[in-house]
Amino acid sequence: MKKILCVVFSLLIFMLSLSGCGKSLDNVTDEMFALDTIIRFTVYGSDKELCKNTIDDCKAEIVRLENLLSAKKESSDIYKLNQAGGKAVGVSDETLTLIKNACEISEATDGAFDISIRPLMSVWGFDTKEYKVPTDEEITKALSNVGYENIITNGNEVTIKDGMAVDLGAIAKGYIGDKVRDILNESSVYSAIVDMGGMIITKGDGKSEDDLFWNIGLQYPDDKGDCFFTFDCSFDAISTSGAYQRYFESGKVKYHHIIDRKTGKPSNSDISSVTVIGDLGFESDALSTAFFVMGIDKTIDYVNTHKNATGDRYQLIIMSSDMKTLYLSEEFKTRNLNYEILAPYNKGIEIVYI
Repeated sequence: MKKILCVVFSLLIFMLSLSGCGKSLDNVTDEMFALDTIIRFTVYGSDKELCKNTIDDCKAEIVRLENLLSAKKESSDIYKLNQAGGKAVGVSDETLTLIKNACEISEATDGAFDISIRPLMSVWGFDTKEYKVPTDEEITKALSNVGYENIITNGNEVTIKDGMAVDLGAIAKGYIGDKVRDILNESSVYSAIVDMGGMIITKGDGKSEDDLFWNIGLQYPDDKGDCFFTFDCSFDAISTSGAYQRYFESGKVKYHHIIDRKTGKPSNSDISSVTVIGDLGFESDALSTAFFVMGIDKTIDYVNTHKNATGDRYQLIIMSSDMKTLYLSEEFKTRNLNYEILAPYNKGIEIVYI
């Protein structure tokens, strides 16, 4: 038996192939609005009640963690830290761990990923959606309040200097995805996929008769939403960053939301879209942002010198800024991930393995 489910989401398109399926399966689909995006759930299990209860558990965990980690919710650790005026703030173990992980990734990527970039996001209007092109003076002032190096932890207390502001948005979604996957793994559902707006969490590898094998489709890096590349994936965290979803135009120029802290302006690298496939969502989430800023050469150097949490290489899908070259990790060949560039894009894109 084989079914295909194809749904268009924000950064990715997903298709589900049911392979094996020795048992009759029920499925439940649902959605919620959280983390500034629509989150969609598709869960397969032995009965609908089991699937529904599992989704409800995932929703509750998402709400709990958003209330803890959001920079916009007044009850959150991050909001209190940003409002502390340079004073130390006590935070939860989860918040502390995520801040420390973020700073480690910032150091490893030479600041290409930086949770203290919120002042720059504000001056461009990306936090309020009141977009504008700031003056050089405004950018310089915002830059003076950016720098993960100035985030100090002491026990469960965190201190940032007055004027700084942190935002875990580029890593918290991945962390929350990890917690959602923990719930899915602990549940007796057979298979599931959760779209969190550019971050995908899956359960099911197609290796047993009860598992479902997921085939993921990536959106071509423009605002049309066409699927141009598909690949098999199982039990991984997948994060995509691109400049084609969140941007504004001024004077016929597009300004996207991925800011390079070295310039204070939207990144101008040779990447139009980068997808990171890893074992942990928070790593994939943060690194997809960092790699977009770093560009192709520095990204390749990084994955050749750094391992993920389980000691493996990060797997990458990178589309060049001119849309002519698709860079794929060698693992796409060695792991037989059944990948394909779809027509009509297969006639104009060269594949380079890295």
